Amino acid sequence: MVLTKFLVLAVDLLRKYSCSPELAAARAVVDRERNCEDILMNFVAAEASGEGPVLVEAGSIRDWGDPRNDANAGAGVEAMRAVGLSSRGGVGHWEKRGECITEFHRLLGRMPLRYSYGKVVEAAVAEQGLCSKGGRLVRCDQE
Repeated sequence: MVLTKFLVLAVDLLRKYSCSPELAAARAVVDRERNCEDILMNFVAAEASGEGPVLVEAGSIRDWGDPRNDANAGAGVEAMRAVGLSSRGGVGHWEKRGECITEFHRLLGRMPLRYSYGKVVEAAVAEQGLCSKGGRLVRCDQE
C-alpha cells in the first residue's frame, strides 16, 4: 500500500481513478466514507502494473500535515490522535480501511493488490533499489 500524501504516478492512472465508469461505485465508497482514496488508488496502480508498490525512504522529510512536527503541539502522538482520520468516532480507523479493501474487492470482482514491494533508500546510503529479475527481487546493481 502506498499512501497518497507522497505518491508519484502516471497521469493515465489518475485519469482512470477519477473518470473510469468501472470505478464509480468504488469512488462513491470513498466519498461516503471520506477515507480510503489511497487504497482505491493502489487498486488502480496494482491492476495496471501487476506489481507491488515501491517503497522510497528519504531520510528525514518533514510532514507538514503531522502535528507532531509542530513545536506548539507538545503532546506529540496525542496531538496526532486528536486531529487525524483515526480520531473519528464509530468503527475504528483500521477496521474501516479493512472494510474498504473488502468492498473494493467485491465491487471490482478482483484483488489486484500484491504483498511484496521493491525498496529504494536515500542516495547517501548508496543505491539499493530492488528489481524483479528472473522472478526474484534482487538489488538493481547486481547482475
